[in-house]
Amino acid sequence: MKVSVVMPVYNECWTIREIVRRVLARPEISELVMVDDGSTDGTRPMITRLVEEHRGGRVAVRALFREKNGGKGAALVDGFRAVTGDAVIVQDADLEYDPVDYPVLIEPILDGRADAVFGSRFLGGKRNVLMFWHTLANRLLTLSCNVVSNLNLTDVWTGYKVFKTELIRKIPLSSRGFDFEPEITIKLAKLGCRISEVPVSYNGRSYAEGKKIGLKDAFIGVWATVRTALVGDLGKLTLGERTLRIIAKAGRYNRFVYEQYKRHLGDDVIEIGAGVGNVSRFLLDRRRLVLTETDPRYLESLRAAYKGWGYVDVRPLDIVEPKDADELWGRFDTAVCLNVVEHLADDAAAMRHIARLVKPGGRVVVIVPAHRWLYGTLDEGLDHKKRYERAELEELLRGAGLEPLEARYLNPVAIPGWLFNGRLLRRSTIPGLQIGLFDRLTPLVRLSSSWNLPFGLSLLAVARRPGGAHAA
Repeated sequence: MKVSVVMPVYNECWTIREIVRRVLARPEISELVMVDDGSTDGTRPMITRLVEEHRGGRVAVRALFREKNGGKGAALVDGFRAVTGDAVIVQDADLEYDPVDYPVLIEPILDGRADAVFGSRFLGGKRNVLMFWHTLANRLLTLSCNVVSNLNLTDVWTGYKVFKTELIRKIPLSSRGFDFEPEITIKLAKLGCRISEVPVSYNGRSYAEGKKIGLKDAFIGVWATVRTALVGDLGKLTLGERTLRIIAKAGRYNRFVYEQYKRHLGDDVIEIGAGVGNVSRFLLDRRRLVLTETDPRYLESLRAAYKGWGYVDVRPLDIVEPKDADELWGRFDTAVCLNVVEHLADDAAAMRHIARLVKPGGRVVVIVPAHRWLYGTLDEGLDHKKRYERAELEELLRGAGLEPLEARYLNPVAIPGWLFNGRLLRRSTIPGLQIGLFDRLTPLVRLSSSWNLPFGLSLLAVARRPGGAHAA
């Protein structure tokens, strides 16, 4: 993995040479991008000289120059656009944060455990004694951000943050100053991104020594927290990816759905269209688990999440036109395909290939969106080709040579919300806040499932491949 460093700089002529020396001494990085944010103290010519001095070195050193001071957030946005690495470290241009901590900062991303890493000054790293009022403000601001984001971070306003570059570029950032810190934290939380927090050393400086953050920034940070909580734009992630990440936070409902088909699972399971792994985590008690996807981003995420798991195999598979899949045919007790078939133009071909994956006597578990009359802008945004009626899904299974065992509707509770968002408001995705509220209604969803109503937002079907006996 190629690691870049973005360094926002504003009037740091006394420290810029030394911090650059320390950064370039780190073997973990391959690129440094300095973004001068309209410095007026002689920093700009020093940056130019540093770029020339290190031209052609092991680390690529580049500089961007903003004509006017726009704030740390504005400088970072420019830097994130410019870097070429797979991961990017934010490095302040003063000497408060020591690049010696880079290994511990990037380790969670290298190991596939995190999408972002925060370096905390309060988790046991070496640090100077801090100013009391500054520390108290930090604690209160971190608390407010945690309340909104439902995280348990100890240091939201840390200057050390690491991101996957592809991710940070997709998230729109409206903050131009130090309010970048709560904005990016809350947006990462809204997207369900994995955040790690690691201890770092800290050599805090006083205002006499050039510290720039102050009381005004605290008030701006509070406003940024409220603003992002209420109307934060999640940006350029695809609607499918945004929805998958948001739904990942509906833990109660996801478990309920799993309980509806759990008894049909055998020892050897394959999941078709694993996405970001919302379903996969419920299948980890099987003897063998194969997770398949067509999207390279999801494959990368799944491989990182299950790196080192001996019995979990992540691999590409186009279920409509499968290639190099000979070793998969007839090898599984159960094939799980949840909310995938509705995205495919040729659902009949997909179902035939899904049926081929299971052994004689094996089971196929399918969930699709129900009822054509519910189709709206939410379906269009999610690229749903269609919604299904029960008889239609059963016919699709029979056409693939499968014997339907059950087909029933799930989640009638969510129908009003789906119509409200997809027909009345014509939204393309459901807001994360509504997903959270719905998740708390899971007991009602569970109760309604026992009534076996002839309608619901989703349709669950279980079918059996003729011959043999089910291995579960």
